[in-house]
Amino acid sequence: MVRMRPITLGMVGSGDISNRFFEQAAKLEGVCFAATCAKHLDNAKRKADKYNVPKAYDDYKQMMDEEKLDAVIVTTPHSVHAEVVLAALERGLHVLNEKPMATSYEDCLRMVEAAERSGALLMSLPYDWNPAFITALRYVGEETIGKLTGAEVQLNIPGPPRDNWYYDKSVSHGGAILDCMVYPISRLIGLLGPARSVMAEVNTLIPKRIVGGGKTVLSDVDDNATAIVEFAGGQHAVVRTLWGTSFNQNNTIVYGRKGTVALNDGGFPLVVHSPAAPIPDAEPVVWRGAKDCYAPKLEQVESTDKDIMSHFIHCLRSGQPPKQSARQQLHVHEIMFGAYRSAETGCRYELTTTFEPYHQAIRPSQFDTKSDFI
Repeated sequence: MVRMRPITLGMVGSGDISNRFFEQAAKLEGVCFAATCAKHLDNAKRKADKYNVPKAYDDYKQMMDEEKLDAVIVTTPHSVHAEVVLAALERGLHVLNEKPMATSYEDCLRMVEAAERSGALLMSLPYDWNPAFITALRYVGEETIGKLTGAEVQLNIPGPPRDNWYYDKSVSHGGAILDCMVYPISRLIGLLGPARSVMAEVNTLIPKRIVGGGKTVLSDVDDNATAIVEFAGGQHAVVRTLWGTSFNQNNTIVYGRKGTVALNDGGFPLVVHSPAAPIPDAEPVVWRGAKDCYAPKLEQVESTDKDIMSHFIHCLRSGQPPKQSARQQLHVHEIMFGAYRSAETGCRYELTTTFEPYHQAIRPSQFDTKSDFI
């Protein structure tokens, strides 16, 4: 049996979101946490005790300097991401960073450039490499859905139930866009590639909220956002996030001239509307009342891709780039901050970033709807 190279990690952040990274890491051979860090030492100690981590700190720079770490996991509140990530990259440490990358586009760019200078790996969530997503890549091409004509993506929830910094703009520096719209935008450009501009309407719809336990809070963060993301051929994708629904909605629909691909919609993890030809080895279903729909068998992800920690550790050990690169996530975040800017100015925001997709499901010719009759 080949022995895996040991990987030693440090955790910065002690909230609930950190738990999944500890739990995912515990399932991986040769991966351990040497230390935890939080603003309040007692919180870092509690997290260390819970997951049998030897050391606890209240100074992340001290932790990085004293411990022999390969990488740092950052799960702090949004506004602290940039300073911790930059400190790690300056020390040559690899970084796995929770979403959003940071609370300003300038900080996001600074982080990506620092990673490129240092040669360290920077991965930022969201992580979309799940069975429905990778299977969808087989069907969003021109062979199945024809020329690309548009898309709809959304993540709508009642709102975060916790009474903490989520609803305080002075701490969070943003609301639904930074916390939730990052997911549908990531899926959108993960499937279709780079966009060229964004327009948006953003506001605070519910400033007086009832949260978990019936407590009332005052909110000054955005909780209602709609963006129109434009692609190279003029195609529009409507991106929606609302902290005001009675149930969770988290779907993706890609429209083509010959067919449609939908993820997590109508009770199906993946469904393809293909009136021109049946989808081989897929179950015929009725979706949104439409016939000629098929539910493909989902591909299984590799063991090295089954979750964000598995993929991060695999990239560290293999030297391979992540499937969702830092430049790809920078593009996601420019769209988000461009949406804020568009809402403030009333003008379209022209994107300046781009990236090379890991896959080639969508080719440039698929955006061309004007050169022939379709």
